[in-house]
Amino acid sequence: MNLDDYLEALETNSEMLAVAATAAGFDASLPTCPEWSMRELVLHLGEVQRWTAAIVRNQVTNPANGVGDFLGPLPDDNGLVSWFVAGAALLSNTLRNADPEVECFRFLEDSPSPLLFWARRQSLEAVIHRIDAELAGGPSSPIPVVLAADGIDEMLTGFVPRKRTPLRSANTVVLQVAPTDVVSAWRVTISDQTPVTVRSAGDADCTVSGTSSDIYEALWNRRSLDSLVVNGDGSVLDAFRENVKVRWG
Repeated sequence: MNLDDYLEALETNSEMLAVAATAAGFDASLPTCPEWSMRELVLHLGEVQRWTAAIVRNQVTNPANGVGDFLGPLPDDNGLVSWFVAGAALLSNTLRNADPEVECFRFLEDSPSPLLFWARRQSLEAVIHRIDAELAGGPSSPIPVVLAADGIDEMLTGFVPRKRTPLRSANTVVLQVAPTDVVSAWRVTISDQTPVTVRSAGDADCTVSGTSSDIYEALWNRRSLDSLVVNGDGSVLDAFRENVKVRWG
């Protein structure tokens, strides 16, 4: 995927979240984020999008030292959706108009550039929280295949191999993720050391297959395993879902 693809996904999923939030109401509870109301979800993503725009715009290399006055006053309920939509547009425009070689903070170093890192990360952040918002009022919409497969790749090759990920096993086991709608597969080796992911198919103790969208949502604990096929030792996948909880801020 390229920058334009990510920005289209960012814009589309932010719009879908705004629609779902309006339909469900700001006091709605979120099945996938029970500690939050819809209001808190919208505020969270709106803040994250403005923070990211400031990181890129101000070329911030260490956000611990501050990123500038990026937030401003928070809206009341009457202005919450328009505030959120404006923040999504600000982020999209900032990324679209940024120098492709801009140097700024990023927390996954394997990305081709800081700009593509943030475009990818924030498009996928919008996807996951759009799903949260939709599930408050009914079923969620599927994720386009290419974007979902890219999200699987970010999760398995970016987040999972970080030293802070608490995914460990006394006995070395391999989890294989093999979507049925793309020619891609990933294998995660889980041991008493930091997990290791490779982009290839092969032997595994547990293989999960299904559509890229269903797998991606399940890896983020936004979907049950009912729509997936799990072959081998299902406890390996269970351990993944119990221990991979993304925290980056």
